[in-house]
Amino acid sequence: MQIGPAHRALAEKYLHKDTFKEIIVLDSLLNVLAYTFTEEEAEIINQLGMKMQSPKSIAKKVNRPVDEVQPILQSLAERVLIIGFTVKGVSLYGLMPLYPMVYDAQMLMSDKKMREGDSGEFYKEFTRLFKEFWEEFNQWLCSQEVAKRYQIFGVPYGRIISVERAIEASPGLGVIAFPTDIYSEMVERSKKSLCLINVCACRQGMVLLGKGCGRLENTCSTMGLPAEGAIKAGMGRRVSKEEFLEAKMRATESGLVHMTENTRDPILVCSCCSCCCAIMRTLKQFNSPNILTQSHFEAVIDPEKCKGFKICLDFCPMGAITMKDKEAVIDYKRCSG
Repeated sequence: MQIGPAHRALAEKYLHKDTFKEIIVLDSLLNVLAYTFTEEEAEIINQLGMKMQSPKSIAKKVNRPVDEVQPILQSLAERVLIIGFTVKGVSLYGLMPLYPMVYDAQMLMSDKKMREGDSGEFYKEFTRLFKEFWEEFNQWLCSQEVAKRYQIFGVPYGRIISVERAIEASPGLGVIAFPTDIYSEMVERSKKSLCLINVCACRQGMVLLGKGCGRLENTCSTMGLPAEGAIKAGMGRRVSKEEFLEAKMRATESGLVHMTENTRDPILVCSCCSCCCAIMRTLKQFNSPNILTQSHFEAVIDPEKCKGFKICLDFCPMGAITMKDKEAVIDYKRCSG
């Protein structure tokens, strides 16, 4: 692997260093990028943004002929390292965030390719390098003051949601469930394609490292345009609303946590375990994990049902429950919902 100026510039782009001046570009990230992209590819990706662009526009920025740039863009899109689609016969390309999108896409591609007979060696090494970066980066990130800077206008960028069968009204207070919190309403309102992903990207990553946990695979999901992309690429399957919701219920019953973007109409709903999920493992390192990911609901202990068996201590993914005088107690600073 040879690290060039374009790799360093790409690292700064992925980390939004223009906004977060204090951020550190780690050698471990440069190793990931040099392994994944050639210097030529990195130079072209540096011209991409969230706004989709034509090959002609991108070629002009790098001062190269379109017929040289177009095949590189198409190769990157086919490897799911950038966003690429066609509208009315015109190819358009855009930047894909490094995490979770580039990482998750490579994990899903690894499952697909290995089922087709690929050895998976590229993906195993990619996973190893990325995990090295992620662990090192989080040692720096796990300062609460730094973490707060990564909120969007003070709002956590992730949200924990519940499958509503698990929600009961609080005695005397009731519970106000916003449409953004009721899972079935969220799905119904989307009016979009529904897709169950073949494997959980995080659990697949641990499988590639020989550390798989064996939890449910086919429960992470997406809606809308990403769903169509995953179905077309053979990384997921189209499902009905009923099957979509049933999969999430199975995930809930097995102890997985539903995490999504903190928006009214999210397009991704992951079903996470704290042993494999990179974000949940990061959250556990914080004294106050709800700085980054929150829920509009709280867990409660029912004193009439609690028998002191300590089952909930192992079930809680954030380690927010302890025993005091033989009764379970929740630390709400650590509770994610």
